[in-house]
Amino acid sequence: MNVTIADQTAFLAFWLCFSRWVAVLFQLPLFDNVAVPNLVKVLASFVISFAFFPELRGTLVAEINMVGTNNIWMLVMFHTTTGLIIGFLVKSIMSLFVAAGSLLTQQIGFASVSYFDPTQGQQIGPFERLIEWTMIILILTSGALVPMFKGVFESFYSVNFLNSDKLLKTPEYFVLFFKSAFSASVLLAGPLIFANLLMNLVMGIVARTIPQMNVLMVSFVVNIGLGLLLFLGISEEFFQVSFDLYVQKLGDWFQFLSR
Repeated sequence: MNVTIADQTAFLAFWLCFSRWVAVLFQLPLFDNVAVPNLVKVLASFVISFAFFPELRGTLVAEINMVGTNNIWMLVMFHTTTGLIIGFLVKSIMSLFVAAGSLLTQQIGFASVSYFDPTQGQQIGPFERLIEWTMIILILTSGALVPMFKGVFESFYSVNFLNSDKLLKTPEYFVLFFKSAFSASVLLAGPLIFANLLMNLVMGIVARTIPQMNVLMVSFVVNIGLGLLLFLGISEEFFQVSFDLYVQKLGDWFQFLSR
């Protein structure tokens, strides 16, 4: 069976569209899980590219006409790299919740126990997994993924080969983005960090007052118990603040891509 391409330019334009979408989707939560087969990721990227391609065809064809079909590899590299950057920024927004969970795990004392998640292929604590999956459920059920897809769609117009120097002209955005992500992680873990500091102070006083007590073993149990009770008490507010932070960071990301 012979397969012929009736419109080479349209085929190449679709390939460029697919190159950016697949680079973005491979890094999104759920898709970055090793339990999801690569075939499913590729097919999902193909379907999404097919859905958005009719609206994007004009700008992609204009890029091809500018560089020529013989230099299509330049456009493939550009769109793939742009997709990797955009997807990494989206993944970084979710990473701030994982970082907050890691801080909680460290402060409570679970860090002394090694956890290995085969679906992620890395060590991960209980709070990281709890916070990550709770945030994913909140995002999926609230429709917060719509701005993300709209942002990637708009990026084909705002970040294309015709103005490829846009990402290079805005390094301050990336500095502020990662700085704010770090500060947000510390903010989310702040209550437990303060509680742990207060508990260590109390245990230090107890150690000086009752030297015969094994303060190390007592503090280990108290830190875990108090940490779990404190997180139980603040969990509703914690996830509300986390969701607000996600929406805010996603809005900043969307404004960066759309301007």
